[in-house]
Amino acid sequence: MNHIFYLSLLFQIITCNYKTQKPSGLVNSELNLNQNSTTEYLINSVDKNLVGKKIVDTKKIKLLKEILISSYEREFERPYMWDIFVSSNDNLLEFYPYKKFRINGIDIVSYYIKIKYEDGLYESIILINENLNIEYNAMIVYEKLDSEEKYSKQTKVSGDKVILTFKKPTYTKNMVFQFTNGIFLDYFDVPNVNKKWKDKGISSLEYQQKGKTKNHRKEGYWIEKKYSIKYNKTIIEDGNYKNGLKDGEWNYSPEGPVDMIKIFNNGKVIKVSYP
Repeated sequence: MNHIFYLSLLFQIITCNYKTQKPSGLVNSELNLNQNSTTEYLINSVDKNLVGKKIVDTKKIKLLKEILISSYEREFERPYMWDIFVSSNDNLLEFYPYKKFRINGIDIVSYYIKIKYEDGLYESIILINENLNIEYNAMIVYEKLDSEEKYSKQTKVSGDKVILTFKKPTYTKNMVFQFTNGIFLDYFDVPNVNKKWKDKGISSLEYQQKGKTKNHRKEGYWIEKKYSIKYNKTIIEDGNYKNGLKDGEWNYSPEGPVDMIKIFNNGKVIKVSYP
């Protein structure tokens, strides 16, 4: 009888252990599914608990302002917040370190930007790949203006795609960029681009894009008429792209004659001249 009792007890212990353990093959399958899935998330708010101390270093502030201007000009059209850089508002800009974002396997630092107006508040988030010193190393991914006028921008990150959605009082639009090798590149679904259009807010502002693409990126000679914060008007830029980056000599013409020439090497400015 004792042998039968011990055998019965041993059988119950084995059965209990079997029920509480999951097959190792199922666990590995779940891990692989998570690793292979596309990273997708929205940037549509600011977590104030992650905002660091206000930046007071003047050199750092100057650099961040330059990057901010370059990032605004990626919008092609005149940005809704174009007047941030007029003298009366420029001193209101405040920069704070924010959290890191991960896009396409790369961690990128970000900064929270704030302007307190008498009748409102402007907030934004800019991502900057500080390991690269080229024009396309940054992107403004979030904006919110809360005043008499309402304006916002939010971003959807899906794998290597960065999709911006602008919500202006008069209309909504999207822009798509591809984050690859640590930079934000313009993304196109067509092999040829040839379009002209007028600003929906200010009809006197006209824009143009004309050129070819390869692997969804700008390639070869392009002519572009876009808004420049520096000139406070639309200007004509023309030159060559190589794999989505400016390369070689680029001309900048605010009113006919070339006013400035930049020489690029794989997206990095190596010389600036004024003919």
